[in-house]
Amino acid sequence: MTMRVCCQHLIKPCFFLALLGITQLAQADQLIIEPEMGRAPLLEAIERTQHTLSLAMYGLTDETLLNAITKQKQLGRTVNVFLEQHPYKNENENETAIQAFKTQKVAWQGVIPPYRFIHQKTLILDNKQAIVMTFNFTHASFKNERNFALIIDDPITVHDITAVFNADWQHTPIGTHATELIYSPNDSRSALLKQIKNARHTLNIYQQSVSDFDLVGALAKAAQRGVKINLLLSHPPRQKQADYLKRAGVVIKTSKHYYIHAKVLMIDGETAILGSINFTRASLNDNRELAILTRDKTVVRQLETTFYQDFGASKRHKKTSPQKTARLTAQQRYFLRHFLKLID
Repeated sequence: MTMRVCCQHLIKPCFFLALLGITQLAQADQLIIEPEMGRAPLLEAIERTQHTLSLAMYGLTDETLLNAITKQKQLGRTVNVFLEQHPYKNENENETAIQAFKTQKVAWQGVIPPYRFIHQKTLILDNKQAIVMTFNFTHASFKNERNFALIIDDPITVHDITAVFNADWQHTPIGTHATELIYSPNDSRSALLKQIKNARHTLNIYQQSVSDFDLVGALAKAAQRGVKINLLLSHPPRQKQADYLKRAGVVIKTSKHYYIHAKVLMIDGETAILGSINFTRASLNDNRELAILTRDKTVVRQLETTFYQDFGASKRHKKTSPQKTARLTAQQRYFLRHFLKLID
């Protein structure tokens, strides 16, 4: 059953869509794989805009994409942009884009109260298509980072993404939303924990970093009950967490070819979640984030194929010395046993 945002606005259109059977005609999701596909899929989507373009983005330094967005304003389209005003440890990163928006009179906002950062990466076109991304609009995204995006044409899903964007724009509560949409800080922690807990045999994970205690504990517990977990990171986790995960049976690797900026969780080869959400406390609790759950067989197969290629070409995380591992185990045994009971 699908839930809705701002029910008074959504019940009527969804009711008539169901009556007409339009949901059966929705196009399948389409996957963008970066850096292989480059800017072309995004530029083509932006250029097809007829009426409205809405963007939520954390980093925007790529001139080609910036020019494509401002051109839509010049053509008379309605352009609304959320762009993080002060990115973490790089406060002036978006200054060029912000000045361009001011010059071109593009409507933009740099904060969404009460969230710490606008970390969401979503493009909405004419309220008919949405692109949920793991990447920023930066040069590195199309050069040496592993990233993905999902092009969504399903009218109900796009409607709900648009409704949440508009609620954030007005700084009003978003209410409920389609269950395949996962927002931070609203429901991301519970949604991810549920998927990990319900995994039957395999979890393949792309993550920039993994540090949230709840998710680390859930992954360890899943591995201990026999779920095969492969974790591909941009850099190793903290040593204590790495030791804990590896003792549980999680295989951890870091890429030799790409900076892993993707945030993707693949469950049992049947389901995938991708978007802007990192496995960190800040991402789950403090930031505005969006990820989407898909069961599209073609998309999941493409993600799995890419993952196994990347994982096979990556290096395994080094083991610590037996002495250090034993010492950490002694220090943490009580805490970890108690912690696992808490998240059961």
